[in-house]
Amino acid sequence: MSTLTNVMDETPRPIVLARALRLTAGRTTVFAGLDVDLPVSGYGAVVGPSGAGKSTLLLSLTGRMRGVTGTLLVSGLDAIRHPGHVRQVTSVARVADLIGPEPTLTVAECITERSLLDAGAPRQRHAAFASAAELMGLDVDPDALYGDLPPVDQTRAAVALACVRPADLVVLDDLDHDATLDEQAALWRGLAALAASGTRVIAATTGRAAVPAGATIIDLS
Repeated sequence: MSTLTNVMDETPRPIVLARALRLTAGRTTVFAGLDVDLPVSGYGAVVGPSGAGKSTLLLSLTGRMRGVTGTLLVSGLDAIRHPGHVRQVTSVARVADLIGPEPTLTVAECITERSLLDAGAPRQRHAAFASAAELMGLDVDPDALYGDLPPVDQTRAAVALACVRPADLVVLDDLDHDATLDEQAALWRGLAALAASGTRVIAATTGRAAVPAGATIIDLS
């Protein structure tokens, strides 16, 4: 009995655990009865058509959306009761038109801006960006305008920028935006590499075709 207890005690808790998660806006139910278990070494895919609530769910999972009910633990923190604590251990790469890099800035300026927002030392933040960019397969001129990058590289850069401050969870909206299936598959490989390095990622997409078998699926379709 004691051996079994020890084994159970050593089982790592999910980085994200949600039970009966629900959000309503006025008379509209955005999502309801949602259960999520994202392993501590995993990465997730929120799948659903436009208007399914993917962006709202990503904001909810990072403590950035009011009105969420149910149970939501992120990195062991109660995101319903203490959303501010959860915001400190999570990072948003891009969500719809609400959050994301400024297209008129160079990549280097985007790193500086993100560093200022996160109150971090520039040298450490540049190193963190470079490390995440390498895992994502991004090789870009720092003087290039973010808005001039190909869409797939904009996505890679947005994720790398979200990693300039260490975070337990990074969320990304619209992974499949203007990306071919091959490009989507490459992006998922990068997110898997980030998760293996200790930065878990949940990304939203409209279809499952390029989502790897190893991803945790959160279906909003």
